[in-house]
Amino acid sequence: MQYNGGNGGRRDDGTRQYARLPREQRPAPVRPPQDRPPRKRRRRWVVKPRFFVFLAVFLLLVTGVFAGIGALIRALVNSEATISYGKIEDVTTVDALIIRDEKCVRAEGYGSIQYLVPEMSYLTADTPVVEVYATGYSGEKIDELEKLLVDITEQQKKVLGDIVNVTISDYNNSIASQVNAIKAAMRSDRGQLDALSAQLSTTMAARQAYVEKTTEAKEDANLSQYYANKTQLETHIDAWKTQYRAEGDGIVSYSFDGLEPYLSVDKLEALDVAAVKELLKESNPTVPDELRAQQNLYRLVQPNSWFVAFTTRASTWKIGIGETCAIYFESFEDITYTATVRALNATGDDLLVILEMSEDGSPLINARKLKAVIGGRVEGMMVPLSALKTEGGQQGVYRSSDNAFVPVRVVGQDSKHALIMPLEDGALTNGTRIRK
Repeated sequence: MQYNGGNGGRRDDGTRQYARLPREQRPAPVRPPQDRPPRKRRRRWVVKPRFFVFLAVFLLLVTGVFAGIGALIRALVNSEATISYGKIEDVTTVDALIIRDEKCVRAEGYGSIQYLVPEMSYLTADTPVVEVYATGYSGEKIDELEKLLVDITEQQKKVLGDIVNVTISDYNNSIASQVNAIKAAMRSDRGQLDALSAQLSTTMAARQAYVEKTTEAKEDANLSQYYANKTQLETHIDAWKTQYRAEGDGIVSYSFDGLEPYLSVDKLEALDVAAVKELLKESNPTVPDELRAQQNLYRLVQPNSWFVAFTTRASTWKIGIGETCAIYFESFEDITYTATVRALNATGDDLLVILEMSEDGSPLINARKLKAVIGGRVEGMMVPLSALKTEGGQQGVYRSSDNAFVPVRVVGQDSKHALIMPLEDGALTNGTRIRK
């Protein structure tokens, strides 16, 4: 076979012959349509109805957020409140000192003491309270006198015999009745024993004095000698004995806690924040030099005149001098007193408060340091705490109508509201609009 050019030629047999091209120049074979890979079709987006629902909700949320932010900004920048009438439980709990109006009676060093009236007895003026025996005095003379009085009684019975004496009979009947009362008290009410015993002693002494004056007793030689010995012993005892009588009316107590020299009515004006804090911590107070040589006998307490002193924060105390408040004490919760603010003395934000009471304080007559709860329900004009502002050190509120600052006194508050009182009458009323 002969190649005769690029255009091909014919074979010897007359057929047409084509030229063969090099491999790399051959065109790619054309595949039939059924062998071709399928062409990728573009995805068509279809908007469904729920898309519009979600879009509407989203727009509403966005609108609400922006509206809320705007409302918050407006509230912070220029919000208002309306004054209304309200009540608040405003309570302050403090550690307090009890100060009583009392007379403390003391004596120079003594050997022994005889108490003539029971603890917590209410006495009238000039009532014998105690008898004090000097140091070095022996009780043997008292024992001897008591034995002699028994001998005198027995001898009087012998001398008087069957003599009828109406006065002596009355004394005897009274003594018998009092003895029966003592026996009954021993069974049921031992708290009355001291008073009944003192009454019996008084009656027996009166009977003794009367019998000694009778004619029959005076004429008996043995009784005369007994009486002489009795007088001698009494004179000897009286030389060593001092009797103390009540200088006025009041309740007697024989208990002392050592704070009496520092907490008395005449020391109220000298109290300050530091002194009260120190006395609250004091457990063993120092005895003043002028009292070192003296021993305590008794206190005569005025039950309807007493005071309470404590410290608190000046910024939270709301009751002014002359105003009243309710107060009760832990362990004595069943008694609530009405107290009047007598004095306020501030040192920085520490405030000394002294309250005065005129109700019966006898249940607290031997108490000194107690936890006190002060306050209760307070009523007045109520405003949000955020409405309270301070201008020049004075608390007040801004009136919306004219943007004027109205000075107020806060009389009570809780975590959200305050009860206020304008310093100028009529400056604020129920319904007044104020800025927050």
